Amino acid sequence: MYREITIGKESIPMKATAATALRYRHVFGQDLLTEMQKVGEDGGLGMSALQQLAFIMAKAAEAKEGKADLNMLNQDMFVEWLEQFDPMDIPMASDEIVGLYTGNMETSSEPKKKEKKK
Repeated sequence: MYREITIGKESIPMKATAATALRYRHVFGQDLLTEMQKVGEDGGLGMSALQQLAFIMAKAAEAKEGKADLNMLNQDMFVEWLEQFDPMDIPMASDEIVGLYTGNMETSSEPKKKEKKK
């Protein structure tokens, strides 16, 4: 899924794919799905996990436009990217950021066999 999300005063293109969780683990050494499970436990994705997810999806959108190499992502690039925002910018956009990722996890296909009515 691809969408532009407003973070602070900026409109940031973001892209969520099946590789988002893999890239998250590659760059940050953490399991994104484990972090997502914590959403239900404490009411929200942790601040650093939210920022990291936003970074991965923003860089995926840049790669789509030929502006980034996803194989070169690292934590220094994350910090540099994060410095463009005020402290509360990303948390204020958390619903849209998480929604883009979780929306990517939902199927858009319909079952081929229709359920029979009883």
